[in-house]
Amino acid sequence: MTRVEIIANQALEEQLIEIMPVREGGHPCYTMIHQVDGSGYSGWCMGNDVWPEENILFILYLNDIKLEKLKADINELRERFPILGLACFELPGVVVF
Repeated sequence: MTRVEIIANQALEEQLIEIMPVREGGHPCYTMIHQVDGSGYSGWCMGNDVWPEENILFILYLNDIKLEKLKADINELRERFPILGLACFELPGVVVF
């Protein structure tokens, strides 16, 4: 099992929800946190008058098959929206109990 964290510009929220992996029954499984502030390669996102943008954070736990599909979908989003911040982190070896 792999934990995936996706930190992205809030403008990508709809596109990211569309590519979330689905479980049996067809519903997506993820945790999303709104109004995430910070600074990364694409600059500041602080939700204030100076840096008005904000980020969102997705947390997912995936098997290898769903992980590879998500990686491909993320790379496609990066190509479509190259100036919007989209950072992804993979933490393998998560044990579910």
